[in-house]
This record gives sequence, structure tokens and C-alpha cells, in this order.
Amino acid sequence: MLAGFLGWISLLFEPLADVYIPPIQPQERLRPEHRPWHQIITGVYGRPPLWKIHNRHGDVNWSFHRDDVTQALPHDVHKCLYAHANDATEIKYMNNGTSVGGVYSDLAVVMNHTPDNPATDKLFTFTLCRRNDVLWNAHTLEPLPGDLLAVGTTGQRAWDGILVYNASAANPLMANPPILQNITGLRAIHGLIWDEQGQMLWAAGTDAAADGSDPVPAYGTIVGYPWDRETGLLVKDDRYVYRLPEAKRIEAEWGKGYSWWAGLHDLVPIPNQRKFLVSEDRGLHAFDIETGQYTEHYENVTEKYLHGFEVTTKGRHGYTDGEWEELPQSDLKSFNIAPDGSFIYVQSLWTKFRGFHTSLVINGKRRKINIGDEIYRSRWFGNLDGWPKP
Repeated sequence: MLAGFLGWISLLFEPLADVYIPPIQPQERLRPEHRPWHQIITGVYGRPPLWKIHNRHGDVNWSFHRDDVTQALPHDVHKCLYAHANDATEIKYMNNGTSVGGVYSDLAVVMNHTPDNPATDKLFTFTLCRRNDVLWNAHTLEPLPGDLLAVGTTGQRAWDGILVYNASAANPLMANPPILQNITGLRAIHGLIWDEQGQMLWAAGTDAAADGSDPVPAYGTIVGYPWDRETGLLVKDDRYVYRLPEAKRIEAEWGKGYSWWAGLHDLVPIPNQRKFLVSEDRGLHAFDIETGQYTEHYENVTEKYLHGFEVTTKGRHGYTDGEWEELPQSDLKSFNIAPDGSFIYVQSLWTKFRGFHTSLVINGKRRKINIGDEIYRSRWFGNLDGWPKP
């Protein structure tokens, strides 16, 4: 045991290219019988940002701050980690709970989550610097089979979309790892979900520039990219492109003449069902994968799937195209449904970009946790039934 411990210590002083972090077995408390959806992972904006895993009461049992890093990092990775950016835009459960992935400061990063083994806990296994014209606004990422990682560029140009990388822990860390695949066409991607049953990656974005810089309206769009097992690549297929029935500008919130179109935010599977719920700037929509149809919109979604949802701030109304609208479900930056029917959500303040608490609904009753934290996303820390990560 002592030899193994000293072996890990030695890694901290060896050149990074020689470091290999062996596979880690799932921790006991994260196995299915331990109901992992009682654990929540939250990203807190700040300088520096903070990631934390906590229970339904908000009690923290694991956290990450950049000063926790003890391993040797390449200079350009270190610069992106210690950038002035306050981003904690994405945080996700990966590798059966032994990894955490997301956006932290100017990095897209995957790191170990092994609190029972401090020698390996919080070691970075993949890094990608966002300080460039392509990735500066990247909002989300998702693991794919074969140690691959999909990153949404979240841009407005025709060549924006999804970049795929080899995220194997056996590779040396670098700020700009090689791109294995570049899938263009879907703008403003905010949500990515791997579909194990369908063997495809789903993405939520817009079909044109959400910022209004294109001469056409931008429709919220869900796109499925089948995964080719033989090549290990994702495939563009027009049969899996699903636009919302209408495009609306977000004037009710931001004022008359505001150029931006309502875009999609979080793409959320319903446990044990072939259905997604998707949030956009104005409200919620339900999507049936089997039929390829949007089935419910706005209050019909909350009435059917999110009993106990409550608007978190007053005054969510205004004029769009001259018509007065109440938008109680607007600006859900994230939400997640657990197999037991409980759900969490983060709704940003009106005319702001983030919220200042996480709403937790159990048996139709809402309460607040993480009060005072500046939050974009909170998610269940576990594999949801029917939707395991690869």
C-alpha cells in the first residue's frame, strides 16, 4: 500500500507527458443501489469559480477550486486555469462518478473525482483552452464512447458546431489537443446529451445565428448525430433535425428591437422514457424521440412533467411583436429530473444571465438551496435511469 502511495506522489514531480492515470473503479456510494440522484453538482461563478457536489440540503461533500491543483500543468494550460474568466458554465457526472467534466474559467476540463483516494482526486485528465475565436463561448460538453469528448462551440457562425476530441487519460495534457472531428452547422449549442439506446449524440441549438446577425430568423433546433461504431465518428443526417414550430425574438425580456432570437438552453432526458424536455429563452418544450415531434409547450410541459414548478422571480413579462406576454418558465439555464420524480432547476434573474439559488422540488414542494451563489447550472450527480453516460 505504501509503495502505491509513493508511486502516486512521484507522479507529481515527473514530466507531464509521462503521466498515466490508471482506470478508477466506481466508488461504492455512487453505485445504483446508493441512489446517486441524491447528490447534486453545481457550478458557482466567481473569481475564481467553484465546483461543488452536495446533497439535497446543500451540504457539500466535495468541491474543486483551482488552488486545489497540485499536479504539474503545461504553462498554457495553467494560464487558462488562472485566467480572469469567472465561468462555471457546465458541470457533469462522468465515468460512473469517478470523473467530473465541465467548463471552469477558460478551460474545458475533465478531472478525477475520487474523494476516497486523495492521491488521485482532482487530477486533470483532459484540458482544452477556450481562449481563441472558436471556443471562447463554449457552453457545454458530453462524453462519447471510446474516451471521446464532444464540445459545443456555442458560436453564431455557419462553421460553429461540435468539436470532438480524444479525452483518454493516457494522453498528455495540452491546451489545444488535436481535433478528431468538426461538425458544423448548428449554432449557439447549449446542450449535449449522449443517447445510449439510440447510439447517438443529441444537441440543442439554433439553425441560424441566434444573435440576429443572419438575414433569417433563428429557430430553436434539436439535432441527433448517429454514432458510427466502425469509424468512431458522428454522422450528420438531415432526418434527425427538429426545429421548433416558431421563431421569436426575446423582446419581452430585453426590450423592443432587441436582435436576439429565443435559443435553446438545456436538453434534459426524462428517466426511463424516450423523451426530452428542452428549455429555451421563453419557456419549455417536450420532444418525443420515437415520433420526432414536439408534443407539449410552455405551461403544458410543467403541468405534465414538472409538478411543483414555480417561477422564481416576479415581473417575467413584456411585449413581443406588440403582444403582451407572461413568461414564467423563461430563462431556465438548467433543470434535471430524477427517477423518483423530484427535480432541480436554475432560473436566471429577469434581464440577467444567471440565478442566485437552485430550486429543488420534492413531491410537488419547492425549496431553495445554494442561496446566494451565482449559478448557471446544477445537475444530478449520477446516471439517470435509461440515459447512462458511456
